[in-house]
Formats: sequence, C-alpha cells, structure tokens
Amino acid sequence: MTILFASDLDQTLIYSRRSMGLDVSEAELREVERFEGNPQSFMTEKSQQALWELSESAFFLPVTTRTQAQYERVTGIFKDGDAPRFAVVSNGAVILENGQPIKEWSEKLRQQCTSDKTVIEELMPKIEQHFSEDWVLRVRQADNWFVYLIVDRERFPEEKLGEFTKIFREIGWDMSLQGRKLYFMPVSITKAGAMEYVKERVNASFVAAAGDSLLDHCLLESADLGLFAAHGEAVKSSIAISSHIEVTRQSGIRAGEEILERIAKVVLQYK
Repeated sequence: MTILFASDLDQTLIYSRRSMGLDVSEAELREVERFEGNPQSFMTEKSQQALWELSESAFFLPVTTRTQAQYERVTGIFKDGDAPRFAVVSNGAVILENGQPIKEWSEKLRQQCTSDKTVIEELMPKIEQHFSEDWVLRVRQADNWFVYLIVDRERFPEEKLGEFTKIFREIGWDMSLQGRKLYFMPVSITKAGAMEYVKERVNASFVAAAGDSLLDHCLLESADLGLFAAHGEAVKSSIAISSHIEVTRQSGIRAGEEILERIAKVVLQYK
C-alpha cells in the first residue's frame, strides 16, 4: 500500500523566526533554508528526524506556493539532500519530476489560463485599480503564473478582505493573505489538481495532506486525511471544512511536530 503525504511547507512544516512561536529553544532548531547567506527557515530537530523517517515508509510530496527557485533553497528537509521524485511548486502550476518541470502539465494549465483570461496582463489593471494604497509595499510576479503583494499588515484593511476576495473571484482569481503576502491565484491552478496527478503516477491508495492557508484548502479536501495548522489563515477564516480534516492543538513550529506525529501514526496503522 502506497501512502502519499502531500504537505505545504511554509508555516506548516518549516518556519521563519517570525512565524515559529516563542516556545522553542535555539538548541532545538535545525536550519533548513539559507538565502543570500542568511538562515531563512527552520524545523525542530524532532520534526526533521520525523520527516526523514516518514519518507522511508511513505511517499513525501512537497506542495508549495514557492516557485521552483525558491523551493530549491529548502534543502534541509531532505535527508542527505535527497529530494523526492516529485514536488509541486507555484501552487500547482508546475510539477517537478526528478527536479525537472513536467512540460505537458504546465502547458495544459497555461492554455486553460489563457482561455479563462486569468493571465497576469488581465489582472494587473484590476490590482492597480483596487490596491494603490500606501500599505502595498511591493508587487511581485511568480514565473508569470500569479501575483502577490507584499503588504504592511499594520495598515492593511483586513475588514475589506472579504470584499476584495469577492471582486477578484468574479474575474477568476482566488485571494489568500499569508503573513505579509497577499496572493492572487488563477482558480484553475490548484494544489489539489497537481496532487491528484502525482497520486496517479505513484499509484497511491491513501493520501494525507497538511497545510495552513486557504490555498491549501482544496488539497486537504481532496485527501483522505487532512491536517490544518491551528495558527493558519484557513482556520482563522472559519471556512467550512469536511469531517476528515483535523486542526492541530499546537501552533507555530510545534504544529509542525504535531502534524508529523499524526502522519507517522497513520503510516503505522496502514502498514
């Protein structure tokens, strides 16, 4: 029996110093990402070891909104740097197999986005119309698939998030606020769709999935078991979730430990 563990990375399995919480000591931390010479993301030693052990008995599938270049910085989650055969990046727009994008998958999605007019050229005028405020610090494009804004959270009008979400959903874009990043994602690009492709490729009979944001919701709904980190945007939004989705008791980097403990128990149960 092949068990697929499909998991988001940031604020699910790996954490910045800002997001990890206060109840962790420096001695427990293991650096998993370095950027421009500086430590960027961490796991606890307990989580790192748990993930390495889990990867020996289940198929680990990283599923992230990071671009390929950003994902490839996160080397510390893999034992001896040995990355899994598949990885989902750019929120599902790109599936990597042995480090290389599966061309036909991305080409199919590109055609769908063009047909739906959910391309960046169509989106940018709408963003400029609604987000010209001083709380927008930077605008970034991710490999010409989607857009995210770096925002000042203290000045960001969170009471208008529902209104903004409705406006952009009407033109085919989902929104997700994760920390200081406000994402705009074509509705045809989903983590769930990419996970289903990999599930078929590895002939998995059971899927466990973990995440923290609204962009992870479809992934967890498509799995046999879902785990939401309690601190995440999805739980705080009070979105309706199915009965097979659990919420961690712990928050921050301890939620990452709890997720891996739960998945280990599932693997033992089915093995």
